[in-house]
Amino acid sequence: MQKRSVSAIILPAAAILSLTACSKGGTADITPVDLDMSYAGEETVEVIDVTKLPTATPTPTPGPEPEHERVDISLMMVGDNLLHTGIFMTGKQDDGSWNFDFEFQDIQEFLDKADVSIINQETPFGGDDREFTSYPTFNSPTAVGDAEAKAGFDVVLAATNHAYDQGYSGLINFADYWKNNHPEVLLCGIHGSAADNAETAEAAAVSEDDFIGPPAPEGWRNIKNTTPHPSTRVQTDNERIYLLDVKGYTIAFINATYSHNWESVAADAIGHLDFLCPYDPNTRKLNMTEVSQTVLDDIKQADGIADAVVVCPHWGVEYTFQPMPYQTTMAKQMIDAGADVIIGAHPHVVEPVEWITTDAGNEALVYYSLGNYTSTQDYPERVYEAMAWVELYDDGDGLKVSKEDSGALSMINHYTYGPMRFGHIYFLEDYSQELCDSHGLLPRTGRRLKMEDLQSWEQQLLGEYALKKADVLGSD
Repeated sequence: MQKRSVSAIILPAAAILSLTACSKGGTADITPVDLDMSYAGEETVEVIDVTKLPTATPTPTPGPEPEHERVDISLMMVGDNLLHTGIFMTGKQDDGSWNFDFEFQDIQEFLDKADVSIINQETPFGGDDREFTSYPTFNSPTAVGDAEAKAGFDVVLAATNHAYDQGYSGLINFADYWKNNHPEVLLCGIHGSAADNAETAEAAAVSEDDFIGPPAPEGWRNIKNTTPHPSTRVQTDNERIYLLDVKGYTIAFINATYSHNWESVAADAIGHLDFLCPYDPNTRKLNMTEVSQTVLDDIKQADGIADAVVVCPHWGVEYTFQPMPYQTTMAKQMIDAGADVIIGAHPHVVEPVEWITTDAGNEALVYYSLGNYTSTQDYPERVYEAMAWVELYDDGDGLKVSKEDSGALSMINHYTYGPMRFGHIYFLEDYSQELCDSHGLLPRTGRRLKMEDLQSWEQQLLGEYALKKADVLGSD
């Protein structure tokens, strides 16, 4: 109903009085009053059909974030490629050439399976123009390196106590061989000629703006997969940090040796061989029971630019099944600095695998020693060896080590005697007492290899980390 103005129905007081008087006094002329109830100033109200109003679009409820596609990276490493005379003579061909493909045929399935494969090249390639020699000062044929590259090793560790066996020139030859012949392989722990170092430093120089994002810089080693990933970092100008681009992730390697079989550092080795332990700048005398601050700083820097850090120290005491207490201390320091995996070399026997949690709450998987890969050493424990197998994964929270899926496989370095030659690399699960009895140890030394000893060493040293082939390759 339309509202009416109150003022439109109020009569003047005089009119009211006049009407009253007439009614009392009889008939009189009455002027009718217009009682128009409308209000000229009132606007007409527009009626809106609400059914024709536009419908409001509801705010969508946020859905779940898309799941991160899990990425897995597998890393394997074998121990010391220790080329005694019997090993390198196995590689001599009838025409006088050298070929060492036989060294890796028994583990080729694992090399093919791994995203990253590593070998510790214990003995140097001092130059093919020199005599090939064995203990105590080694010089091995460069054809060994050709076989390693052909087999598919991605990383070669060269910072060993024998790296300087052929002196400065041998060390330079060792490094330059890899740069000149197999740039696809990441060489760690040694540096070649001065010109090589200058070129490396220039190529590695990057601006602060380049520190995140693909593509990977030239010089990275990635023969497995070239697909970039958003977490890819860039290389550093620190020559002691070695970077590998794997599936678009950056893995950093640090390889350093406690010594080069001297108590003091040779002056001309400085800058060409990475040292694990500190030395006095005046006397160059080494402290072989501590890790240098330089190495710890390198690990910290690597942790800042890589998705995972693998430290490969050449350390410990030869022929001991247990690491020294100072090694455990060093390992914890390296873990707190940022190491995710530590895989050691040098003792020539297998030492334990353990998961270490430091007082600061940092964690890493530690392989103290994998033993020898090839050698003709003369005690049973020195032909028992391990292959490290590490599984890394990213399920949306960065690259991490899978404790449950990582471990080591037991192997036997089998050689023959009369003449002494390389035979095969056997996995312990495929070995037998019959093979033990045919090992060159018995006719050479009178020492018998026993299956019960091999199995006991696996249980004591690898324990819960002992893996079988099917754990890695799957079952048929």
